[in-house]
Formats: sequence, C-alpha cells, structure tokens
Amino acid sequence: MFSPLPWIAVVVKDIRSETRTRYGLTAIGLFVVTAVVLVAFASADEPMPRPIAAGVLWVVMFFTSMTGLARGFISEEERGTALYLRLSAPPTQVFLGKLLGNIIIAVVSNLAVVALFVALMTSVHVGSPWILLLVTLVGSIGMAVVVTITSAIVAKAGTRNALLPILSFPVLLPLVMPGIGATLIAMAGLGMNDVLPDLTLMLCYSGIIIVVSVLVFEIIWCD
Repeated sequence: MFSPLPWIAVVVKDIRSETRTRYGLTAIGLFVVTAVVLVAFASADEPMPRPIAAGVLWVVMFFTSMTGLARGFISEEERGTALYLRLSAPPTQVFLGKLLGNIIIAVVSNLAVVALFVALMTSVHVGSPWILLLVTLVGSIGMAVVVTITSAIVAKAGTRNALLPILSFPVLLPLVMPGIGATLIAMAGLGMNDVLPDLTLMLCYSGIIIVVSVLVFEIIWCD
C-alpha cells in the first residue's frame, strides 16, 4: 500500500477516511458557517474598523484550524491504526503525508471563511482581494504545519482536545501577528510591495517549523 510513494498513500488514505465518515468535514463546515454568521449578526451592518475585522477573521481561521486539522494523528490513535501506520511507512513519509492532507483542508476551509466573511460583512471593504487571497493561502499553509506537529505531540494524551489549542497558540502567534498585518494591508488596498515583508516572514517561519518538525517527528512518532 505504501510503495513507492508512501506520503501520497497516506494522503489518499486520509482523504478516503474523511469522505467515508464525513464527521470531520461536517464539523468544519458547521463551524465555519456558524462562526461567520454569528459575527455578521453581531456587527449588525455597523462599520467595523479594519484592525478589528482582520483580528476577528484570524480568530475564526485559528479555531477553524483547531476544529479540522487535529484529526490526522488523533484519529489514528482513536481508531487504533497508529501501529499499522508506523510499520507501513517511514516516519518522515507519514509526517509529509499528514502535512499535505492538512494543507489541503486548511486552504479549503480558510478560503471558505474568507469568502463568507467578505460576502456577509458588507461593512468591511477589501481593497486588494488578490492579496487577501495570497495571505490566506500562506497563512493556511503555516497553520497546517504548526497544527500537524502539535497534534502529533498531543495525540497520545488523554486530554488531547484541550491541549491542542493551548499548545498551538504560542507557536502560531509569530505567524498570526504578521498575518493580521498583511490582512490589514489587503483590506486597505495597498500593493504587493507593502505586504511582501509580512508574507516573507510568514513563509520563513513556516519553513523553519517544517524543518524542525521533520527533525523531531521520528522521536515523537516512535516514542
């Protein structure tokens, strides 16, 4: 099953598992719709300052990630299939497969968050929608990287659902802060030159987390 490209086989297995049960996908969809609709109703079409709008948007994206991205390793432990996965694929391949699956889920769910937010929050004007799209893609990749390794750490803990947001938030903070700044720039309608420093910082931080995760994942996974 896991030859010759084990990480692709891991992605395919996770996608088939999610589409078969649809529990995780349904939870993500319900959370996205509920969170954005509640924010829209709470604002009551009142003008919302850009800093608050950007902050609220990233809060919703953060908790969307906590809802949907943690199932990769946690579900393996809950179903008792983690041992089979350890015996079937090298640790690095398992991590890359789980990471790619989480990136796909994060990008789709966060794009849905942004689309609903822009559609329902009529008082919030986005001056540079393409830059906002780029910021969302980069932020989604960073969130997927962080949550993938943190979910692997807490997968064996008895209170894993409570531990994941607590453990992920400090690691995500260096990504969220420039992400909010880049979102503000996109809403203000500024150009790519203005947002490039924040995007570069987000990409570099995500790259560092990927390298560190690959180095330590074998110890976490095989312990």
